[in-house]
Amino acid sequence: MARDASKKSNSTKGDDGRAQMKMSQLASASGLTVSTIKFYMSQGLLPRPRKSKPNVAFYDQAFLKRLIVIKRMRKEGLSVKSVKTILDKYPFEKVTEWEDFKNRARSKDARELEEEERLATLSGEQRRREAILDAAHHVFSIRGYQSATVDDIAQQAGVSKGTCYQYFSGKEEIFIASMNRALDRILAEADEAAAGEKLPLAKLGFEGLTLISKFNELQFMFMGLYTEILGGNERMRKTAREMFDRVAGVLAREVEESVKKGFFREVDPMKVAYAMLGISWAAGSLDLMDKDFDVLGYFMDLVDFVQHGLLVDRKHA
Repeated sequence: MARDASKKSNSTKGDDGRAQMKMSQLASASGLTVSTIKFYMSQGLLPRPRKSKPNVAFYDQAFLKRLIVIKRMRKEGLSVKSVKTILDKYPFEKVTEWEDFKNRARSKDARELEEEERLATLSGEQRRREAILDAAHHVFSIRGYQSATVDDIAQQAGVSKGTCYQYFSGKEEIFIASMNRALDRILAEADEAAAGEKLPLAKLGFEGLTLISKFNELQFMFMGLYTEILGGNERMRKTAREMFDRVAGVLAREVEESVKKGFFREVDPMKVAYAMLGISWAAGSLDLMDKDFDVLGYFMDLVDFVQHGLLVDRKHA
């Protein structure tokens, strides 16, 4: 009788008549520790429990199912930040919903994936690497390259310093990988912005506009690069040149193609591309410094300048 009374005192029923659990029962049912569950709650991954008294909370089956989903996602290598990113938009109630979501995401083209879907398609190894790079981007943007440490990045990523070294040889490699990833995303956005445009100037314009609007995402990193280059870091110098060549190469291909089709006169595509990069860099700096800077207006004036140059049209003067 005493045991039955004890069991009865550890549970209650909610408004819907279903059994409610205390934290200890929830931990036992989910196979997670109490501290882990409380941590997930503090990070906003779980809803607040129903409280019958100030210090007594109860949890229902829906809460347990959500916890099981989180447990599965974490077991697959998703960081807490990634789990929250996905669940904020897709609040799965069952593990099968999470599995269906992954399968749908994997059937899509990489360029069609939303951020939540991209995270779902990554392997455990890829997710840990991505979590480190996400953390690195955040740390470098706040502290700068020189002041940032691998310890800072590991803490931000929620992993050990040793885990960072499993994927990268040190801070320099993390920095370069973070820059390359940011550049990959920006170039993909530029390509998407220009997709479907047939007029050469319009294509170049939309690509340039994307570079200007995303300038602040790379500016703080380039500052770190320049400091290292001035200090004699040969690897950083080569990295910077490779990055500039990558971006210029995208623009140069558009110019070269337009020359072949007879839209543009004979020019050196790479020289034109670097000139456009310089203009985009100046515009990005203005946008960074002046909160009222008219990016679109600047873009329209730039297209007009490229099309007509500086000389007055004497035929219509």
